[in-house]
Amino acid sequence: MTRDNGPKWKALVERLRQLGDVPLAQFLQDTQLPLEVLYRRREGWTALRRAAGFAAAPPDVELDSQLGRAFGRMLHLDGERLYFLSTLLYGHRPTSTRERRLLAMLDVTLWGGTDSVTGASERLKRLTRDRAVEVRALADVLAPRNPDTWLQLHEDVPVHLHADYTKNEVLAAFGLDKPAFWVAGVRYVPEYRADLFFVTIDKSSKEYSDKTRYADGALDERHFQWESQNTLRTSMPTAIRYIDGSSTVHLFIRHHKRDEGLGAPPYTYAGTMRYLRHERELPIRFVWELQHALPEEILRYALIGG
Repeated sequence: MTRDNGPKWKALVERLRQLGDVPLAQFLQDTQLPLEVLYRRREGWTALRRAAGFAAAPPDVELDSQLGRAFGRMLHLDGERLYFLSTLLYGHRPTSTRERRLLAMLDVTLWGGTDSVTGASERLKRLTRDRAVEVRALADVLAPRNPDTWLQLHEDVPVHLHADYTKNEVLAAFGLDKPAFWVAGVRYVPEYRADLFFVTIDKSSKEYSDKTRYADGALDERHFQWESQNTLRTSMPTAIRYIDGSSTVHLFIRHHKRDEGLGAPPYTYAGTMRYLRHERELPIRFVWELQHALPEEILRYALIGG
């Protein structure tokens, strides 16, 4: 076993040869390995099948490698997105705003979110036959472990309570094009009067400076402390909007931002928050009331002083 990736690649190749050209789900069941073993700093199931002699070499090695790594960033996808992805591969094309947003979310995951969503359908055609088969296999494996949660945000916005999303996926879900160019941890979406907060609890990494190590965290399962950007005053329109409730605040939260071989960790959508109180300025320290209690697995890392 390697320290980070699990079994060595050669051992995985040999195990697949022993089992034969079995489906992905059967390989995982027979080996009792987690799916992540195939994708953490690796290029996935199709690459393993090729190494074992069960699939031909790709026509475009660089593109295929890019797709393999992208699939590793898709392992948090929930049931709705997985089902929609499967329908796309069988020829379905988006017919509603929600479906167009789902396509946009998939596009930013596969290709990085730097290109306009208008080319998403064309880019989907880059999936080779082997990689398309892999996507369907991934959907079959992931659907039972990543079920949809009961609460949807909006009929046009494919975001579910307590499901996981990257920042780019969230922005695409709200209809924003080329989301990779937006790097701030807050974003206002006028169409929905929505303020999106992206909060990373552990700010010990070198990407954070003393000025950006905001004191964010849960006070308990229903109350959340959040500090604004350090340039915000209470007299500014953004702060007024937060305080008077003229927008809806949405919290997306994660423990840390370290890439552990599958890309930066996604955020969990914790739902909407209602303003309770604030103190000081530059930054302003807010206390919010969550509409839905934080799940225990989030509270464990988000609780201030916990």
